[in-house]
Amino acid sequence: MKILVVCLVLAIFGTQSHGYDVYNIISPNNNGGNLQETVTVDNENHFAIINIHAGSCSSTTVFDYKHRYIASRVLSRRACYILDMKHKAIPALDQLKRYIYERKALKNMYSDKYIWVKYSPLQSLITHVDWFLFGSPIKQLCSHVPLYKGEVVEKTHDIHAEACTKTGFLGILGISICAGTDA
Repeated sequence: MKILVVCLVLAIFGTQSHGYDVYNIISPNNNGGNLQETVTVDNENHFAIINIHAGSCSSTTVFDYKHRYIASRVLSRRACYILDMKHKAIPALDQLKRYIYERKALKNMYSDKYIWVKYSPLQSLITHVDWFLFGSPIKQLCSHVPLYKGEVVEKTHDIHAEACTKTGFLGILGISICAGTDA
């Protein structure tokens, strides 16, 4: 009987670690209202989806660790931006989950991890997409809107700050997507 109970407990806790983890974070924004972020982590397929609910500034970002791509869909721009996950500022999935836990526990965690992504509206448009390369979470996010290839830039003087939009995971890993000067 004890073996059955131990097996049952292991089965319950074992399946929880392979399923989805969902986090809901509500924090104050600069306008006196609230900003809601919903993070879904798929431990089995190695991706995280971050939904930022902020009116016209809402966005969805997919961190696909299996295919090594990040895609952000900015709802007000009706476009998707994709970049390689090779940059050193991108946290590993287990580290991302730890940051989420710390942010919920501390209520006001701030990270200085921030990346700037440049794209050229005329030259970065991907017209023939190999969805197998990017994976199904990114395909579901971006398949019906224009898809632009972005690149991480170290020097922000190559971009127009007024043409940027913020996505990512606010307070943990900020991503600014900006039009490049070579457009």
